[in-house]
Amino acid sequence: MKTSKGTATKDQFGEYLKHILRLEHVTSPVSTSALSESMKVAPSTVTDMLKRLANKGLINYVPYHGITLTPEGEKLAVKAIRRHRIVERFLTDMLGFEWHEAHEEALLFESDISDEVEQRLYSALNRPKVCPHGYPIPTKVEDVLVEEVTLYSLEAGEQAEVVSVKDDDPEMLRFMASLGIKPGVKVKIEAKDPFKGPLQTIVGKQKRTIGWHLANAVYVKKTR
Repeated sequence: MKTSKGTATKDQFGEYLKHILRLEHVTSPVSTSALSESMKVAPSTVTDMLKRLANKGLINYVPYHGITLTPEGEKLAVKAIRRHRIVERFLTDMLGFEWHEAHEEALLFESDISDEVEQRLYSALNRPKVCPHGYPIPTKVEDVLVEEVTLYSLEAGEQAEVVSVKDDDPEMLRFMASLGIKPGVKVKIEAKDPFKGPLQTIVGKQKRTIGWHLANAVYVKKTR
């Protein structure tokens, strides 16, 4: 959505808050460089937006010392994440979009719907617990900041169930689908090559070779 120079839209605020919340789960305070990399925007652009968010009381920001969300910022971040994941489910479950399309399509219009429309979508979808990529549809921050165990962290002989997958790379999601990797699928590690080598796995009932990069984008819970 285009805006006039010197203004920022609610969806821009929401995107920044979502990224900050996720990054806080890894390291807090969040560095400006980490946020810039996560959002794929220039550091100068990030710095300008951080000042605006701080002025609105949504973040604590001290240059060179990092960023943390205020309680109000955290609340809005959870709300933005919840809406995004509900819209993703609407796109896949009711409009027939593939899961590799849902993330980007949701970003295009999610900020334009009202709270009432969001709630009606959620009810029409039978109150789903997770988005198409396996992430919880949150009501509080604890629902967002779940512990993540990557597929690549497993060793030979271990078994797991896929819980969620990274949702921001459409081509990777398309490839995952071709391998049968999706939430709920059982995976067994048959062999793991050293030095970031590939995993030899059984996904469902099919033998698959999964590279280091892809395996670190799949999150699982061990079953044995």
